[in-house]
Amino acid sequence: MTREQKPKVDARALIARLNNQSRTLLQREIVAPLLPGGRIRTRLGGMVHEFYPTREFVGWGRFRPINEREAEVLEEALPWERGGYLELFPALRVVLLWPDTNPKQPGMWWAVPFNDSDARQRFGFRAEPLPVFLCDPTNGAEQFERVIVRVEGHNLWFDGPDVLADPTHAEWLRDTAANIDKLERFLPGLAGSERLALLFWQLHHIETTLAGEGSTIERQQRAAQQQQSHQQQREWLRRQALNSQLEQRLRHALAKADAVLHSYSEITNTDGSPGHLVVEWSEQGQTRRYRSTIDPRLNVVSSGICLSDRDQDFDLTSLVNVMTDVPWE
Repeated sequence: MTREQKPKVDARALIARLNNQSRTLLQREIVAPLLPGGRIRTRLGGMVHEFYPTREFVGWGRFRPINEREAEVLEEALPWERGGYLELFPALRVVLLWPDTNPKQPGMWWAVPFNDSDARQRFGFRAEPLPVFLCDPTNGAEQFERVIVRVEGHNLWFDGPDVLADPTHAEWLRDTAANIDKLERFLPGLAGSERLALLFWQLHHIETTLAGEGSTIERQQRAAQQQQSHQQQREWLRRQALNSQLEQRLRHALAKADAVLHSYSEITNTDGSPGHLVVEWSEQGQTRRYRSTIDPRLNVVSSGICLSDRDQDFDLTSLVNVMTDVPWE
């Protein structure tokens, strides 16, 4: 069997097509974001073209190419032009943490994904601070606000506030951050990512406070201590993220059977590895509470009622359905 021969590329036709695209591009205006020291990028006919701005400019702009390497800055892009550019890329919900203090990065904020599993599955992002560019304080860029960003490769462009977000969550987080020592319990309904945002802010606040105190020698000593505990902090944050994910799984499993999670605790094995979970829950709108023991996969270990030694045949959701059918006197 002979291999199929690939059609030969007509070099002259390719060059002619590229020349035509270049002439077409020189007659067009480009709407694009521009970061400090960055380049203006646009796509035409499947080819990405890059230009250097002829003068300093940062933000959303309209540009006109003057040759194959440079483009002049015309003016700032209008809101509808900026919106048209952003609509080309997938959206991601994030929670804003704090603005970057580097004067060379104006409009840059740090943020965490609101839905960790969605961000990981679609874009490979982890539950850790990510840079968001060209945030606009006049359009909803504020600490702990839930906003929409657009993902263009590795760049996250600020789009605007998330209209589906509960505004009381961001307000509570800002108030709590200002009086963190008085925190006793989390706001009911607060998402795991919003709790994680508060934890990240605490670490950031401690680091910036320590960095601004004491002499150079003291700062160096603190930096050495911080470096030693950095791994411990990351491990602690990782555990917090796993706990948030576990809580979401439990709430979801119970919600499928119209039940509510009140609390849960983990029973570790003798070797320190994760063991069973004791989950306290109730039916929606009812006062009676149940305590069930499950394994990390949400399979029942002990239901708390007589199931004729068939406890392990149930998971958390099916157990709720069984127990709610039990006649209680």
